[in-house]
Amino acid sequence: MNNIDDYKFIRKCFELAVQGEGFVTPNPLVGSVIVKDAKIISDGFHKKYGGPHAEAQAIAAAKQNLFGATLYCNLEPCCHNNKQTPPCVPQIIESGIKRVVISNPDPNPFVSGKGMQQLIDSGIDVKLGVLAEEGEEINRFYFKSVRQKNPYITIKIAQSKDGMINSLKAEQTRITSEEAEIFVHKQRAIFDAVLVGANTINIDNPGLSVRRIEGRNPIRVIVDGMIDSDLSSNVYNDELINLTWVFTSKIADRSKKEILMKKGIRIFELDSDPQGYLNLEPILSTLNHNKITSLFVEGGAEIFNQFISKRLFDELIILEAPVTLGEGIKAFKTIWPEELKLKSIEQLGPDEKRVFRKFD
Repeated sequence: MNNIDDYKFIRKCFELAVQGEGFVTPNPLVGSVIVKDAKIISDGFHKKYGGPHAEAQAIAAAKQNLFGATLYCNLEPCCHNNKQTPPCVPQIIESGIKRVVISNPDPNPFVSGKGMQQLIDSGIDVKLGVLAEEGEEINRFYFKSVRQKNPYITIKIAQSKDGMINSLKAEQTRITSEEAEIFVHKQRAIFDAVLVGANTINIDNPGLSVRRIEGRNPIRVIVDGMIDSDLSSNVYNDELINLTWVFTSKIADRSKKEILMKKGIRIFELDSDPQGYLNLEPILSTLNHNKITSLFVEGGAEIFNQFISKRLFDELIILEAPVTLGEGIKAFKTIWPEELKLKSIEQLGPDEKRVFRKFD
């Protein structure tokens, strides 16, 4: 089979893989197709955490003999028993498949290189690196989490043309359009967790849930060193209360912590300065320990600038509306990192979406 066919079938794997967005974490997004006589005879994708893997689904779905067939998958097949499902490599070997084409190796140390080597040792022809850059993009959450032991972090800022996120300090200001709002809800459905500070809770009283589309609701992370946020707010009282996690200081009001814990909210107590100020690094480490592989930072200005000044992010999305507020709260109090580069520009209704990536 030639390179053009390999590209075509790996792209099909990508199309299948992304159907698992929001449901497979902390596992990677994986799609697989099996090809015989230049035709796809079966396919599969990882649909949810704890469910069958893509390769196993494709093998099980095949209606004909697989001897001599080629299996395509965007990630190296697993070969270990350290998980809820059987490893895929033995199933591939036993099926009679004679060629496996892969986009990316799995950085998981239990798999990395071992899955491919077992296939090679069994006489299967293995080709690695087909559309590897696209594969890295699709699984950027998983790769960052495994390699760096921290979630992939995207900061989202909705601002006016003159860089304001609010017109007045203690008043919610809706700036961007319905199209931008739908985009934000799509991101919430994809990311494991969304994060805001106490000021955003008090000013906006957000639900931080997925409402404009169908999708999974994320964990709602509130950074509130002294528990200054209003305990009657939506995130502390709605039907999704079990998804609310509060990071606070050890010196914060014990009675407020108990009120929140009795509601079923998870409280994480961290060391702080005398004013209750929390460092972000322990928060991110705790999230990673709790299998949060991706984090969508939604506000407010103080939180934005903490992440940016410490270079603790991977991606910055600016949703800019064609309005001028003149005065209010500016999104940025810090200088943009030099390593920040524009990735894309797109219109969302009247608003402009600019995506920047941080390159180390």
